[in-house]
Amino acid sequence: MDRDEFLRLSKELAEPINFDELVASGALIQKGKSYYLGNKDLLPTAVSRKIKSIGQTENGMKVTFCK
Repeated sequence: MDRDEFLRLSKELAEPINFDELVASGALIQKGKSYYLGNKDLLPTAVSRKIKSIGQTENGMKVTFCK
């Protein structure tokens, strides 16, 4: 990884996630305070890099993100 790529990735990871936009687009489904994977193809790469954990529940694939 060169310096430019590192700086680009650092800036990308520092950007906050717009959960309202992701829910509106169908990428995520919100149930209470939790988020579930709606359509993984709609999830931007920058957001998918911030996934902390993912696991199957009775409501679907629950996703938690790094802050």
